[in-house]
Amino acid sequence: MDRPVSIEHKRRLLIRQISVISIIIIVPLLIVLFLKSVFIPGVSLSQVSTGISDKGDIQITVQGSGTVIPAYEEIITSPFKSNIVKIIKNPGDKVFPKDTLLILNNKLAENDLNLLTNELALQNIRIDKLKIELQQLREDFEFSRKIKDIKVENARLAYEAEVTLNKLGGSPAYDVKKAKTAWDIEQLENSQAQYNFNNQVESKNNGIRELETEINIEKNKIIKARDLVDQAYVKAPFHGDLSWVIDQPGASVSEGQQIARVADFSSYKLKGTISNAWAGRVISGQEVDIRNQDRDLSGTIENIMPAITQGMMECIIRIDKGDITNLRPAQQLEIRVIISKRDKVLRLPNGPYYKDRGYKEMYVVKGNKAYRTKILFGDSNFDYVEVLDGLKEGEKVILSDIGDKYTREEIRVKK
Repeated sequence: MDRPVSIEHKRRLLIRQISVISIIIIVPLLIVLFLKSVFIPGVSLSQVSTGISDKGDIQITVQGSGTVIPAYEEIITSPFKSNIVKIIKNPGDKVFPKDTLLILNNKLAENDLNLLTNELALQNIRIDKLKIELQQLREDFEFSRKIKDIKVENARLAYEAEVTLNKLGGSPAYDVKKAKTAWDIEQLENSQAQYNFNNQVESKNNGIRELETEINIEKNKIIKARDLVDQAYVKAPFHGDLSWVIDQPGASVSEGQQIARVADFSSYKLKGTISNAWAGRVISGQEVDIRNQDRDLSGTIENIMPAITQGMMECIIRIDKGDITNLRPAQQLEIRVIISKRDKVLRLPNGPYYKDRGYKEMYVVKGNKAYRTKILFGDSNFDYVEVLDGLKEGEKVILSDIGDKYTREEIRVKK
């Protein structure tokens, strides 16, 4: 006959069952947790850059790029259509005022000069001819005038004689009137001759003045033509460096074509380009931070170009402070235009992670782990990025851009 199971025995059975179930559940769970901890990706903090969020001042800047240009550069163009005879100076050479840079073929310019010289000679011959004609006109008129004066005097005497005879009854009134008419005609013809002479003299003088004006014009043309002939020897306009010269002896050049550039490399400017999205906020007179191979320069916007090219606006930046000894023309530099300043904002050190305003997922270090966190960034400058949300003061953030390599919500970190 069965005996009843004791309470102690039941308790031992229950403990055994609980132990077996616990082993079945806990052991796999421990194994999973172990494996999970083993296979969590990790990163060494010595191999990445980190930064700690803090509060401080930040200058809000607009990012752009700048191309180094000489502070002053003069472009030399061909004075006439020609071809290159000889190149005297090479790019990079120091030049002084009146140094010959290259020589152009000036045969065409010499031909133009000779043509103008011959035209001037013809004009001088014409004016000499007019002066001779004027002198002849005066001499002819002088003889003609003397004859006219004699005729007028004879007509007057004849009239007076007829008047006397008429008073004595020896001449009719008709003859008196006829003599008076003859005298009047001689006087009128004399006045007409004088009038015609004056008109001819004025016409000749006008012709002389016209030719003298044309001669002055020709002389000015000759001066310019002779200057063009001299310009075949292309000379440096000031003390500087020959930044570029056409390097094809024998090449044809047209009038006005660029053939050389002389620049002053003792100082530089930047031709900056900035997104048109900042139009209105970027204005002349604003300060500019310039980064040149970890060297900081400072400048000022001198003027902003009115035209927009491919969504970018251009400006000229004067370099005010900084070492410019290693700058070279056409060198590309990063610029940031300071548009405002904010005090006591949460910020992070700037780095390659920052592209623009908006949210970005980064890893925040807490203990021996880093947690993927969505951070809202604002504006920036060379040194700091404004943090608007997602961080607290004093938190350490991995600044290296590792978001593509790690996608888990948390990673292990090694000191």
